[in-house]
Amino acid sequence: MTAARAAEHARGAAALAPERAVLKAGGAVVSDPDFLAALADHVAERVSAGGALILVHGGGELITELERRFGVSAAVKHQGLRATPPESMRLVAMALRGVINATIVARLVARGVAAIGVSGVDLGILRSDFLNRTRLGRVGGPPRVDATRLRGLLAQGLTPVLAPVCLGPDGGLLNVNADTVAHSVAVSLGVETLDFVSDVPGVLDAEGRVARRLDPGDASDMLRGTGVRGGMIPKLQAAVAAARAGVGRVRIGDLSSLSQGTATEVVA
Repeated sequence: MTAARAAEHARGAAALAPERAVLKAGGAVVSDPDFLAALADHVAERVSAGGALILVHGGGELITELERRFGVSAAVKHQGLRATPPESMRLVAMALRGVINATIVARLVARGVAAIGVSGVDLGILRSDFLNRTRLGRVGGPPRVDATRLRGLLAQGLTPVLAPVCLGPDGGLLNVNADTVAHSVAVSLGVETLDFVSDVPGVLDAEGRVARRLDPGDASDMLRGTGVRGGMIPKLQAAVAAARAGVGRVRIGDLSSLSQGTATEVVA
């Protein structure tokens, strides 16, 4: 770690208080080795400060790469959600529960964090129903969370790294948007903080500036406009839903803005 980055993380760590938190990292950022190193530092600092943390991750970029390599038609996205036909579900599980989950866990363990990789299927932690089987295929809606299982892992001093592959009503696998999973887990466990880690410092307004604070009305206006696109759509929707459900602090930003307190905060 460079001296500049070490100083930045030290400032961020000083501002962190013991808390129960859910941290969601998107697929676009976890594919970057430099980001993974910074993410491991960030998580280690929060855990060493006495926090209990669950890390939920995505993996869209690797899924797209695997589809290309195996000759599977590229997934269509609807409002930021990746359609998952049956032939793609194996690749989704391979990417999320396999390569990406293990890579993140390895980084965290190397940093001294007692991380354990799980998916929503393990122990039946996450169960979901089809969101729109005709249009989206094996995509699940907001999952039902076995909070007791997750609390049990946290009580052992473990940091679960959760892949958003869930158990479907037919006993098969369902791909659930990681932002939706993070929201459901945060609400079910009643955590103090839910952070959505992005590759931008926050939600950008029409002028390209970070909106420091958004209420549901502000968020609805932005979602109806043209400024919020792609993966930011389900992220902002999940953030609003979590704030409305009582999560005390809900933020969207990059690791730097989250540490420095300059990320977008979504309030009820």
